[in-house]
Amino acid sequence: MKPSVIITMLVLVLATQCIANKKQQLLNQVSRELLGQWMTKGINFMGYSCDLQVQPRFSFWTLFYECSFSCTEWTDIIGEATSRCKLGAAKNAVWNFVDTAIQYNLIRQIDASKWYEEQKNVTKTF
Repeated sequence: MKPSVIITMLVLVLATQCIANKKQQLLNQVSRELLGQWMTKGINFMGYSCDLQVQPRFSFWTLFYECSFSCTEWTDIIGEATSRCKLGAAKNAVWNFVDTAIQYNLIRQIDASKWYEEQKNVTKTF
């Protein structure tokens, strides 16, 4: 096999991994921002009011949390997660919602990134 073919294949694999890592990083940043809003005030994502519900549950004498995140005035997508940690369940539900919205082309990664940067700039002014 020619070295140019090997190099091309390597570049394609690394580029795909880089894109996936950027998406993961963006989803984590947006999730943390929305969780911060939830803990301090109402949640507003992309100009829409959203709701985060956390329900404690017991199973085999173990406490865990079921969480759902939705923006009902915008879309019928619901992010859901279950975890033994309340904050972990909330973060995973938000992450699931944003990831699903991107997959269904409801929002683009660039839109979520711009929204996150705007939120960061708003909090810097205080």
